Parts: sequence; structure tokens; C-alpha cells
Amino acid sequence: MSTPATAAAPPEHNVTGMDLNDRGHFRYNGPPLIDFHSHVFQTRPGDPADGPPLGIGPGASLAAAEMMFDVAREFHISRIVTMCPAEDVTPLRQRFGDAIDFIGPISKKLDEPEEVAFRLFERFLEQGVRMLKFWSAPRGRDRGLLVDAPWRIEVARRARTAGVRAIMVHVSDPDTWFRTMYKDSAKYGTKLDQYVGLERMIQLFPNFTWIGAHMGGDPEHADHLQALLERYPNLNFDMSATKWQVREVSAHHDEIRALICRYPNRFLFGSDLVTRHTVPREHYVSRYWAHRTLWESNWVGRSPIADPDYKPANGEPSTPLLHGLELPLDVLTQVYHTNASRLLEMK
Repeated sequence: MSTPATAAAPPEHNVTGMDLNDRGHFRYNGPPLIDFHSHVFQTRPGDPADGPPLGIGPGASLAAAEMMFDVAREFHISRIVTMCPAEDVTPLRQRFGDAIDFIGPISKKLDEPEEVAFRLFERFLEQGVRMLKFWSAPRGRDRGLLVDAPWRIEVARRARTAGVRAIMVHVSDPDTWFRTMYKDSAKYGTKLDQYVGLERMIQLFPNFTWIGAHMGGDPEHADHLQALLERYPNLNFDMSATKWQVREVSAHHDEIRALICRYPNRFLFGSDLVTRHTVPREHYVSRYWAHRTLWESNWVGRSPIADPDYKPANGEPSTPLLHGLELPLDVLTQVYHTNASRLLEMK
């Protein structure tokens, strides 16, 4: 007697079986989009399925990057800003030319001397990189990755002298994580605690343009984002991290729409896509489809993308609601193109 075949699990990029070639709800036909937040790397066969790439070793390939750029063009995206290892800047620039720009992520291990971070900054500077990234998520606290760690303050001082114009900060994570992995507030702090160091850095270095990654790390609280924008005219937010934004922007649809419309020159389109050695083309398609659907359309339905941070109630669909904001076309032009173009052209 044969055993019934087990149905294959749907792919994470399309668990609902949606036709991602259905784009009739896209409204925007203005200047090409700029993806201001991505992680385009060289990839290698031994890279982990999740987490940062190896960065060294044989088999380095730009095939995944070429695939992502091909998909981006399909979605009217002409330029991508990447955070990548310093070793990848030259091969990526040689391959993609003016279609790629760079933000240099500055980090070091807890037991490494400060000079490691300073040397890394110099390597990016030598390659013409004029924007930096301080990754300072709560899970990095016990690794010394505070946004206002003394060595990061020193990097910012050197960057200011060297003519760096902008610093991006990943300062916080989803509310749901503070109820789970970060519930030990004595170790990780509260969500609002994460912003103390960011505000200190903005006050110390008011001449930088500051960019809060992933809607400033707080799409759940438009009132908090508004207070930050009002307090710091040199602060901007990128709109990256597909699953997080789909879930929380849709859940706070009216508040986030009103905020972006109130400050249309302070938001930057971004995906947070990461090139992986083995992910299929449809992975990149799903993220760009979801972003354009979220920001420019009135489409309402279940997200096609699996989201482990979404916990449906009994009987509810397995993915969160995607509720498009249908931003006005003049606002879309700013968040899709003009704001990023202005930052990239700063000297």
C-alpha cells in the first residue's frame, strides 16, 4: 500500500499562491525609484542561509546581485544603495557603475580594539564611501554595539572631519520582539530606551544627516516618530524591512499615512533585501511587489510573504493583512526618488 505524498510547503516568498505578475494596482509612473536600504554582497557557496556572508574565500559571485538588479529594473528601480563589506565595494562598483551607491557599516567585535573600527572606516573612506551605518539593535548591546559607544563617537568625529555627510542607524526592533526575545528589560532596555543614545548622537553631531533605518525602528508608534522628526530637522527615516512594514504599517494605516504626508521630504524608500547565494528570483520579486503595493496602492489582502513574527488568532490566515496606503503621487515622487537623490548628491 503506497503512502500518500506529502504536499510540498509553499515557498516563503509566496505562501498564498498569489500572482505576483499582477501589478495593475501600481499607480506610480514618475522618476525611477531609488532603493536606499539593501545588502547587496558578493556571495559564496558556503554563505549561511541567514546572517552575514562569509566575505572571504573562493567562489565569490555577483550572480545574486545581478539577479536582484534585474528584478529591481522590472519594478522601475534604477539605483540601489547597499551596505556591504569593504572588500565588495570595488567589484560591485565595477559591475554596476552609477546604479549602485554605498553605505559603510562600521562595527567591531567586543574583544577587538577600537583601532579595528577606525581602520574599517578608513578603508571605506579610501574607496570613496561617504555615508556610514551604525547597527545598534538591542541584540547587539551585549556585544558593545551601542550607537553612542565611545569608539563610535570617535568614528563620527573622524567622519565629520573627512566630509562624511550621512549616518544611518538601526536603533530598534519590532514591538513584538520586546515581548519575546527582549522581555528582559534589565538586559536589553525598553523600546524607548533604545532612542537615548540616538538622540545623544544627533545632538553631538547636528551637521550630519541622520537616517533611522526601518521607519526609525518604530512603525508601531507614529506619534513617537513625529516627535523625533519635529525635534530633529536633520533626521530622516527609511521605509525598509518588508515583513515588518507590511505588518505594522498596515495595522497603523491611517497614522502612518498621515505622518508621511505631513513630512514627505523626510522618508526614503528601501527594501532591506539581502543577496543570498541560493534564493530564487521570486524572493526579490515578492519584496519589491509588497513594497510598491503597500506604499502606492489601495490594495487590501493577505501578504504573500511568510512572517514568523505574525501570530494569527485561531482560524485567521497565516500571513498579516497588507493594506495599501495609496500615498499621493507627489508624495510618492519624494519618498521614491527625490529625497534619496538629494542625499546621494550631497557633497
